[in-house]
Amino acid sequence: MRPPQYRWTALAAALALSALAGCTLDQGGDAGDGSAAEQTTAAGPGELEGVESFYGEYGDYVGVMTAIQDGKTTAEDLEFPFVAQQEHVDTLNTWDGQNPVYDLQPPAGGNHLSVWQTCNGSVYDGPVVDGNAVHSMEHGAVWLTYDPDLVEPADVEALALLISARDYSLMSPYPGQGVAVSLQSWGNRYQTEDPSDPRISEYLDVYVLNERFNPEPNATCSGGVTTTAP
Repeated sequence: MRPPQYRWTALAAALALSALAGCTLDQGGDAGDGSAAEQTTAAGPGELEGVESFYGEYGDYVGVMTAIQDGKTTAEDLEFPFVAQQEHVDTLNTWDGQNPVYDLQPPAGGNHLSVWQTCNGSVYDGPVVDGNAVHSMEHGAVWLTYDPDLVEPADVEALALLISARDYSLMSPYPGQGVAVSLQSWGNRYQTEDPSDPRISEYLDVYVLNERFNPEPNATCSGGVTTTAP
């Protein structure tokens, strides 16, 4: 998380980029009533069809933060408040020493730990701590997770090749997630039972460092945590 002045400067730049994108790309559909099944929308500017969006009527991070800044809503009033929650829980006086727990598993945003998981095309052979990976997504990374009980070793290797070739991405097993492959970035998610689904690569193309959904433009993916969860 950056100081407020930095974040609003970055937001202004993102707004300009978003406006430019809106002039050249088609608009997407409505988000539905907010349920996981109905959050899947048609592709809009910088979006991919079949992706779950958790921004509701505001569409993206830029829209949410602009609405909050203008007093139209608060983070707590959002259907999915985590898209606007960026506290480093381990730096707060109230921190109890426990890692943050998320409603979504794997999470797609929210308050997190102060150190990110290194995400330079990083492939981890064990689960990583959610709170570190969420910080990586705040920096604009896409986190690919897979259920080791549902994905064959050969498919894991193929996914690892896909991730290792791409900066601002990371991959780790997520036992018990209940779907073969899940890709999450800040406020968005795509899940599939097919490890060779071509939309896995398309999601990376669209959402890695996407200005509309990037809370901290130009923040690094290097120098973070490289260990797996205990």
